[in-house]
Amino acid sequence: MAVIFLRTVIIYAVLLCVVRLMGKRQIGQLQPSELVTTLILSQIASQPIISQSVPLSYGIVPVVAVVCIEVIASYLSARVPALKRIFIGKPSVLIKRGVIDQAELLRQRVTVEELMSELRGKGVGDPGDVYYAVMEENGTISVIQNAGSTPPSRDDAGVSTPEKGMSRLIISDGKINRENLSALDKDESWLKKRLAEAELEPDDIFIMTCDDSSAVRIVKKRKQEV
Repeated sequence: MAVIFLRTVIIYAVLLCVVRLMGKRQIGQLQPSELVTTLILSQIASQPIISQSVPLSYGIVPVVAVVCIEVIASYLSARVPALKRIFIGKPSVLIKRGVIDQAELLRQRVTVEELMSELRGKGVGDPGDVYYAVMEENGTISVIQNAGSTPPSRDDAGVSTPEKGMSRLIISDGKINRENLSALDKDESWLKKRLAEAELEPDDIFIMTCDDSSAVRIVKKRKQEV
């Protein structure tokens, strides 16, 4: 009994360390690759606990190997957009500028009842009050309400509120997101003009976003100290 207890404590300590290494996001909403990693870890770690004939190293070494693969994959996904789609996927717009995309709902296998339930969970009772609804990579649905429906309501005050819509990531860590650029009906000529006005190059930018009203926000990279 004491041996089983000791083996359990060791495996627990190893798993605690590797989960901490994988980051805080692992504890909350999981990306597809993270969910797979978590399921594999649970299976590997249970073997040395269940069977005393299985050496501890047979549990610890695979656990460390799987976590190393996950960390490397996460790092590469952040640097290579093509790999990000493979390991994580991409968001799906379910409601775009107030219009429900029925084809996208079908592709994502989301029923109208499920969509309504998610909207109610965000405090929205009427889909007509939604300007954008986006299914994120981890399966959660983010909601952006119409400008006139967000509290406090400016419509009640008789103030005209322009719709800004959803901000899209145009440049991330120096890399241009051409798909989002196209979704905003912009091209690289427009982007070059905006960068020239700011006297910046893509490599100088950490985050650049643009919404439906063409409002641009830029966060420059911090210069690393040598």
